[in-house]
Amino acid sequence: LSSLNLYDFELNASVQGNPLLKRTKVTNLDFRYEIYPRAGEVINAGIFYKHFNNPIEQLFNGLGGGASTLNYANAKKANSFGVEVETRKKLDFIPGMKNFTFQANAAYIYSRVKDEQLDVNRSLQGQSPYILNLGILYDLEKYGLNVTLLFNQIGQRIYLVGDIVGGAPDIYEAPRPVLDLQLAKKVLKKKGEFRLNISDIINKKQYFYQNTNDKLSFQKNTDAFRFTRTYGTTFSITFNYSL
Repeated sequence: LSSLNLYDFELNASVQGNPLLKRTKVTNLDFRYEIYPRAGEVINAGIFYKHFNNPIEQLFNGLGGGASTLNYANAKKANSFGVEVETRKKLDFIPGMKNFTFQANAAYIYSRVKDEQLDVNRSLQGQSPYILNLGILYDLEKYGLNVTLLFNQIGQRIYLVGDIVGGAPDIYEAPRPVLDLQLAKKVLKKKGEFRLNISDIINKKQYFYQNTNDKLSFQKNTDAFRFTRTYGTTFSITFNYSL
């Protein structure tokens, strides 16, 4: 809400607030069906609908002389609906997989911001069309050993809304797979625990791009890169002790 202008060196742009912003109001409707086959297992599915009145979005304004400004504005309204499924299943019915558990969560979301006067018909800024989470867990309770491997990916989404008046297209964030690993071992009569975390094992480059044609999906050899990021793989070791 503050009109203060701050320079973001990472984005190479000024970021300015908007004191005229209106509060977003959201109406939610959802239906979910859940099954719990046995302890530690779950299967559920749901559908949902959301209506946004005055949703707040972040906008990119490409000005002359290489200067750029990021600010905030209210769209008139937006809608989104989708489906979500989740499962957690022990794999002890497979030979050699007694201590393994599989878990998955997936969602498909269709969102729309429409403004006939400005000829706007696009997805909501920051909303991915799909989200995918997969995981394999290994738990050897007798020896206090636990291993978790997690995979995550989201679909392409609008990172910054483009300048309609100035002709700057929307800036999209391309999908990027993320793989994490955690190993935990209890010691000292299970009062202590060593934990090793390895985050972003794949370490794939993140692309933020502007479409050069009508295809919204990322085309590495065609689309213009606004900027890229490489996050790097992170290693951490922690020790916890409970008195």
